[in-house]
Amino acid sequence: MGFRGRAFPSLAASVTRLLQHASLVALALCLPASSAQDAGTSEVKSQETEPSFKLQVQRNLVVVRVVVRDSKGRPVSNLRKDDFRLFDNGKPQGITSFTVETPPSKAATAAQSRPQAPATEPQPETATAPFTPLRYLAAYFDDVHAHYEDLVRTRDAADRYLVAAVRPGDRVGVFTSSGQNMQDFTDDLQKVHAALFGLRPRPIVPDEMDPCPDVFPYQAYLIVEQRDSYAIDEAALETLQCRYQGDTRFLNQAQQDAESEAVRVLTRDESQSQYSFRELDQLVRRMGTLPGQRHIIFVSPGFLTETQKYTISEIIDRALRNKVIVNTFDSKGLFAPIPLGDASKRVLVVPQRPDLMGHKAQDQLTSYQRDVEVLAQLAYDTGGVFFHNSNDYDEGFRKTGALVETYYVLGFSPQNLKPDGRFHTLKVSLAGSERLTVQARRGYFAPKKAQDLAALEKEDLEGAIFSQDELNGLPVDVHTQFFKVSERDTKLSVIAHLDLHLVRFRKEQGRNLNNLTFVTALFDRDGKYVTAQQKRLEFHLRDSSLERLSRSGITTKASFDVPPGTYLVREVVRDAEAGQISGLNRTVEIPY
Repeated sequence: MGFRGRAFPSLAASVTRLLQHASLVALALCLPASSAQDAGTSEVKSQETEPSFKLQVQRNLVVVRVVVRDSKGRPVSNLRKDDFRLFDNGKPQGITSFTVETPPSKAATAAQSRPQAPATEPQPETATAPFTPLRYLAAYFDDVHAHYEDLVRTRDAADRYLVAAVRPGDRVGVFTSSGQNMQDFTDDLQKVHAALFGLRPRPIVPDEMDPCPDVFPYQAYLIVEQRDSYAIDEAALETLQCRYQGDTRFLNQAQQDAESEAVRVLTRDESQSQYSFRELDQLVRRMGTLPGQRHIIFVSPGFLTETQKYTISEIIDRALRNKVIVNTFDSKGLFAPIPLGDASKRVLVVPQRPDLMGHKAQDQLTSYQRDVEVLAQLAYDTGGVFFHNSNDYDEGFRKTGALVETYYVLGFSPQNLKPDGRFHTLKVSLAGSERLTVQARRGYFAPKKAQDLAALEKEDLEGAIFSQDELNGLPVDVHTQFFKVSERDTKLSVIAHLDLHLVRFRKEQGRNLNNLTFVTALFDRDGKYVTAQQKRLEFHLRDSSLERLSRSGITTKASFDVPPGTYLVREVVRDAEAGQISGLNRTVEIPY
């Protein structure tokens, strides 16, 4: 990923000239005096704000990440858009966007920019090498659901993997579902090591030592949500034994107690799952603001998610939009479930109902399988790796921590999508490639409410700012200049020039209408968001004014007071009429 703006000829002279005509001065020089007002209406209105980038919203665009492998499991990287077929609820869809993503070259890792001499006069930008980290790797531990032995084994393996695998330019963070004992992204492995060895199980509600009845989450789900007669009878008769010494006169009371316990267990389990999802969602949002490769290793024993399918789909959708890959690691390892628990647990023995014992054993086996479905889905649908059923934890981190293989990103806009929250099945296939296997998202939920156009415009800008990909919808040039105010303070100017020839205006009542939004954002050398300025220009131009501006273009300037350091400058421009958008990057190093 490059970080170069498009260059003007005679750079130093151009920058000086642009500074003289920066911001809206260029507009004023191009407009005749009589054009400034017409019946009280200005031809150009300007509004400057500091943008607030918060939550992203759903939109009528479905993103599908696809990994294709040959018969030997190797990634296939030479496919084209026409090779793919995409179906939504069985109906073929037109693929409106198509990109091929591959790991960046290792040669691009964190090359240091050339130092510059301190400057008191404005200094134009120089061709510095990209400083942006190659990869952000988040180790996300589900300490809410994990047992101590699981955390010990996985943290030790994670520590060994990071010592061996982390390269210059990588940033690593440790995050937890409880929100405690976390370490933000850093290149200091000592801090990461300390965070790993501070991990502890932190359940929201501790388990009871000897519950009566002993209802597990999936059984509680069958009782409360499915009204499964076998599950209800199992819990009722177990309650009768452990609370009422098997006295059948209390059978109705035992059933009420059992159902109350099932509600308590299911509520507790949903609460803990929400913690895990909430922190994972925040991590995906956080990583959406970062450049480079974005990987999460989600380490968890799994948990029941029967009532939270929509939440999972939202996290997957956000991860796909933010180009975050979620790899998952089943911390139980090679797991051999023991039906009906261990020898220390109470065993249900009812001579009159021998069928219940076998049925509960089957429910427990089903529960183990359902618990890891969330891990499989998160990995499969985001293009990641699901490591499970193995005690080779070192190999597990090598697989889940590896740089992403080549993958394809397909986008489509379903027609007449109703905001009813219903699930849509997705299928991706290849035309005439029977020997290739396809890993792709298996479905999505429709939004639950109608879309807000203003929110969609904000999402467009936010996505373009934080994606940091080069976008070329509009002809924009970007240049930077800085000068030292003092030893600790520097004035950084970012100058953007937009050619209006390709910008479409809407004609209304003799005026040419459009709105242009310029956002200039700064990121530090670790890719963290620092600050931004937003300028919105509203045009109501006469034909003569539009003709003049089309010849000269528009120049804007954003100024920042920053300390010395290395920064990534991101300039995004969007026009409201056609929705065209451009995004350019510049690297600036301000010497100390």
